[in-house]
Amino acid sequence: MASETSSSVTGTMFGQELMSNGGAEGSSFLITQHKLTGHNYHQWAKVVLMFITGRGKDEYLFSTTKPLKKDDKRFKVWNTENNLVMSWLINAMDTEIGQNFLFYDTAHEIWMAAKETYSNSDNTADLLDIKGAPHDLRQGEMIVTHYYNTLSRFWQQLDVFETMDWECPGDASRYKKIIEKERVFKFLLGLDKSLDEVRGRILGTKPLPTIREAFSEVRREESRKKLMMGTTPFSNVQEGSTLISQGSTNIQEGTALVSQGSTYDARQKKGRPWCDHCRRPGHTKETCWKIHGKPADWKSNKEKEARAFVADPEGKERSTNDSALFRYNDSE
Repeated sequence: MASETSSSVTGTMFGQELMSNGGAEGSSFLITQHKLTGHNYHQWAKVVLMFITGRGKDEYLFSTTKPLKKDDKRFKVWNTENNLVMSWLINAMDTEIGQNFLFYDTAHEIWMAAKETYSNSDNTADLLDIKGAPHDLRQGEMIVTHYYNTLSRFWQQLDVFETMDWECPGDASRYKKIIEKERVFKFLLGLDKSLDEVRGRILGTKPLPTIREAFSEVRREESRKKLMMGTTPFSNVQEGSTLISQGSTNIQEGTALVSQGSTYDARQKKGRPWCDHCRRPGHTKETCWKIHGKPADWKSNKEKEARAFVADPEGKERSTNDSALFRYNDSE
């Protein structure tokens, strides 16, 4: 019951504060999507600190002064803002984790307790795991942007683990350049083989570009390749389909010609002429009635039956009708 009351009170103040700053209403408003899960403290702390500092309330996270007494004139303002920051912190945690911080008195106590509990800056096992992850990472099927962003997240975590205090600012600058160069090499080594050309171009640049410049150059090359691969193959497919279609038509025409030729040869072998125009046997194209018309002396079948035959001395019959050259055979 007490926890429900506390949640209601902090939620109300949280909503009022957000309304005064032009934000969303309600205690369910999240200041970050990176809620504390117990394994992402550094990312969570970075985003939460950015939000609270932006609202001008970061002093409640780092102040070590004791809470004001209730009879102090400043108590009401301090208590309101302190509870507001406490609600922000708890609402940015998973429910199970947030329950462990409900009964702290100040935002500073919650902030420090979360750091001591979930910060892994001294965890050697986690450091080894983070170091190994980018070492084995390759682009593979990822686009260049996804590959680069994944590497960047690992590198940012390494930077948190490997915070160093340099006595000489010049040494810090030189060390940063060494790390930058190693990361450019790692980024280029993990690229797909299709990007060998741009990789060689970057490696040949003097001085070597920064990791951001290298990524920008590779991304442009990837976009160019996608544009080319997105148009040329499609055109080739269309051209290939056209050629195949034309080839099929030619094959069909060739088959028809072969078929016609075979028929023609067969007709010729049987001793019967063949007309290429009307596709009928018994005459040729040169004597086809459909082209040249019927001869003037053409007679019907009835008239043919009445024609006379003359026997030659050898006993052979010969027609006296010289127009037989222009007649169709009986099948017509």
